[in-house]
Amino acid sequence: MITFIRRLFFINLLVVLVAACAPLETPSSIPVGEQIDNPYPPKPGDGILVRDTVEIVKTELVILKSNPLQYAIKISFFTPTPCHQFRISVDQPGTSNRNNLKMYSLLKKDQVCALTRVNTPT
Repeated sequence: MITFIRRLFFINLLVVLVAACAPLETPSSIPVGEQIDNPYPPKPGDGILVRDTVEIVKTELVILKSNPLQYAIKISFFTPTPCHQFRISVDQPGTSNRNNLKMYSLLKKDQVCALTRVNTPT
């Protein structure tokens, strides 16, 4: 009986210690950053250009050591030709705190361009 009481005491103590180490804020109460630094934003006049694909070579998520946490994405890519313009459209985070990225390239409708691409991704 005494060993049962000791085990119960240690289990309760363990639960209290684990609960004491839990964060005070829940993830839903952490403010979401409004600032998105996009080097390839959609521009006025993109609607008259022809939308095309992009070959994504490598992506990397970088977590910056800051308070609050900040994230960056490194993208290596190829556009179909050097005449294509790269764009990234970033949706604002919703209730699930997710940002959706849409990556695409744009080209003038009747533009003549050499069909060669650079050997190294951008």
